[in-house]
Amino acid sequence: MSENRTVTFSDYLSVLFKWKKFLIINLFIIGLITTGITFLIPKKFKATTTVMIQSSDNGGLLGSMMQNFGGVFSKAFGIGGNNSEDKLFGYLASNQLAEKIIDKFNLVEYYEIDEYKRDKSLKAFREDFVADLTDNGFIEISMIHKDPKTSADIVNFAVEELEKMNHKYAIAYAKKYREFIEKRYFKNLDDVKTAEEELEAFQKKYKIYAIPEQFQAAFAAFAELEKKLSINELQRDFIKATKGEKDPQYIQAVTEVNLLKKKIEELKTGKASANGSVIFIDMDKLPEIEKEFFRIKRELEVQSKLLEFTLPMYEQAVMEEQKNIPVITVIDKAFPPELKYSPKKAFIILSVFFLALFIHIPFVFRANKLITSTPRNDFEIREQKFYNTLVKKYKISL
Repeated sequence: MSENRTVTFSDYLSVLFKWKKFLIINLFIIGLITTGITFLIPKKFKATTTVMIQSSDNGGLLGSMMQNFGGVFSKAFGIGGNNSEDKLFGYLASNQLAEKIIDKFNLVEYYEIDEYKRDKSLKAFREDFVADLTDNGFIEISMIHKDPKTSADIVNFAVEELEKMNHKYAIAYAKKYREFIEKRYFKNLDDVKTAEEELEAFQKKYKIYAIPEQFQAAFAAFAELEKKLSINELQRDFIKATKGEKDPQYIQAVTEVNLLKKKIEELKTGKASANGSVIFIDMDKLPEIEKEFFRIKRELEVQSKLLEFTLPMYEQAVMEEQKNIPVITVIDKAFPPELKYSPKKAFIILSVFFLALFIHIPFVFRANKLITSTPRNDFEIREQKFYNTLVKKYKISL
């Protein structure tokens, strides 16, 4: 190729044509070796199962009652949210499940791991074990293994363990919730009993069994506020026990309790009557006997109203702890696959072939240029000798 004229596309084709024997022989040998290597790579099979998460009624009776208690309390218990999907993916990604599968199917030996067995086997396993969410909202679990039957067995075993783990931790959560509600429910029962006994003793002592309608209206308003106060205190105490005093929800709950206490105190002292109300009367102006009567009746009403919530909540909590309803439904059970998943021989062979071709083409142009020109340094002299050797060996006509 002359350096004093413009190089055309046909010049490049001419160089490739001269070196065609070199290209064909080398690429053929590389392709042949690559093909042989792909046959030595062990086959792997991918088994897959598809599972569906059972729809939830968001807590049913329990969920509706928790909504009546307010957003903070329902969030603290996780009622009303759709987090089953996240929990299941968390279980599938857990070391607990992975180690059970590794031990049962002796994957340490399968991966040929001699040292740092736990960490390396977990890493290798997670490269082969995959769980994804499909477009339809199902969970697809798959495993790649040299033995098709083992790959299917691993996937099916993982689904069984997933259901067990979900049931185990659901029961643990339900027990914790039941114990909390149970404690508050039995305290509520004791408070109701105490208020009833006080009222009975008061009525026997003073022969008072009825109050004016005006006082009844005032009592009902007080009872409603104090019922709300008791519920908010229950929220505050639970958030404190589970999340601590520094949690924003706890601070908000404390503020709500303080505001309710302030409002109740204003009503008790008759400040609300300054606005012309005929319901809220200064308790200090009532005879001591009537005041005691109102106090006892108010406490009994508050505890009775609170019991309307705690009793069904307690019954529901007991049912939640005892129920055993599957959360997962298997749509497609895993069966030993018949077609291999890897190696993809055609892809490997073509990839190596084109890689070798892209390496050989610049090599050929470099060789042709150096052979037909004068070397400028010792390194190019050695290159030229090497390329001349190739020309003789492959009998290339320049």
